[in-house]
Amino acid sequence: MLRLASGFTLVEILVVIAIIIVLAAILLPVYEVATKRAESASCLSNMRNIGIAARIYADDNDEGIIPARVPGAPPGYFGIGWGLLLQPYMRSEAILVCTSDPDPTIAADTYGAKRSYGINYEVTMVGGYNNSSLCLADISDPTQVILFFEIASNLRRLGMSYKDDGLSAVAPRHREGSNYTFVDAHAKWLRTEQTISPNNLWSPQ
Repeated sequence: MLRLASGFTLVEILVVIAIIIVLAAILLPVYEVATKRAESASCLSNMRNIGIAARIYADDNDEGIIPARVPGAPPGYFGIGWGLLLQPYMRSEAILVCTSDPDPTIAADTYGAKRSYGINYEVTMVGGYNNSSLCLADISDPTQVILFFEIASNLRRLGMSYKDDGLSAVAPRHREGSNYTFVDAHAKWLRTEQTISPNNLWSPQ
């Protein structure tokens, strides 16, 4: 007579469950690391695209760097923010948002879009509050001057001035550091302290 195959015993089921738990414990940290790296890479890509758009803007505006804000906004706003000014060159507001940012915001009293990035006032708000940026010729080394950075989500501002704010507005969202875009349009990851030592990368001089 043929014997019917018996089902799994309780011990066998418990062994299988234990193996699954162990594998999950091993793979979950690897998955989290991979996810964070992917988010950082996506953010860096965003910032490269923003840098390229800003450089094209300068080419179209007599080498003038994109200002933090310009007049001409609808009633109730102080001006139009840089993120909206760059939209003709990016054609996507999604580029302004980092996937690691839990709450991208719109700058207060500014007509614009939600974003995870801020602009360096040392370059883009000099001598006035609207349309007062430097020209490319004013920058001694565009590869060593920050133009865009990752701004803290709780700040409803366009950017910051290092002289006034220090590094309080910078959000280290990626591996204890942040992504930065420079005036020449390249972008890279840096630890926060690397932006002021050995050189102050916020200063145009």
